[in-house]
Amino acid sequence: MSEESQMDTLAYSSRMLHWAPLGKLLFVITILIVNICTNSMLVPFITLAIGLGLMAYSTNFKIPFFIALALAEAILILAIGCGMISITGDAGTEAFWDTNILWMHVHMTEESFNKAWLVLFRGFAGMAVMMSFATSTPIPHLSQALKQIHMPTEVSELVVLIYRYGFLLIERMEVMWNAAACRMGFNGFMNTMRTTASIAVGIFISSSNMADKAQIALECRNYKGVFPVYNEPPKVGLKWILVSAAAFAGIFVFGMYTEGWINMTDILLRGLGII
Repeated sequence: MSEESQMDTLAYSSRMLHWAPLGKLLFVITILIVNICTNSMLVPFITLAIGLGLMAYSTNFKIPFFIALALAEAILILAIGCGMISITGDAGTEAFWDTNILWMHVHMTEESFNKAWLVLFRGFAGMAVMMSFATSTPIPHLSQALKQIHMPTEVSELVVLIYRYGFLLIERMEVMWNAAACRMGFNGFMNTMRTTASIAVGIFISSSNMADKAQIALECRNYKGVFPVYNEPPKVGLKWILVSAAAFAGIFVFGMYTEGWINMTDILLRGLGII
């Protein structure tokens, strides 16, 4: 089964399929905004719990392999970025670790260390909430929902085309990758680098040709610039606005009262006797 089929199957089998797409989107955006409005370490945990709860209800944590791989890469990038935040503290603040590692100057302060953990927790929580929306909302439903708020038709249809075309590029990349692997193209570091570069160039060159073929295929299927949706998703109602507003207010107030309750420097460094 292709990646596109996996995503569509997952979304159409979700228990949250019949929830209003705009309502889900409003709720997710609200949770993401309140997640960064306070400096409380507990707010990301609440956001993470909401995201995991929605994922459990929606799909029982079923995630296609390529999405899981993309999440793993995102987590790795997030961890590296947070590591850089922790070692680039304010030069005017007293540091408990100040040294040089190769070409980098390490200046880790209590503030930078806590900030790095806060960003890491926020990133985890944000990904969980976004995945709960992505795995429960088919792209045609989202496109139809955008029309309900009078989004230009060209924009909503472009969302669908980009989604479909992106999977075509992924499938082409997989074919080229498997062909290169069968020819020992990844035997050794230098061969791997050259092969990866060749695949990237090949994808870029063939994308234009693929776009032409996709356009011909659409015209052969009587595409008139609109993807019809016969079972329209429900519209957003007042209850979604009230739920989103209540969630924002409740989490925000909780974050303001719990700011400073958790200090990762005390827990991880002082608690373990490192400093």
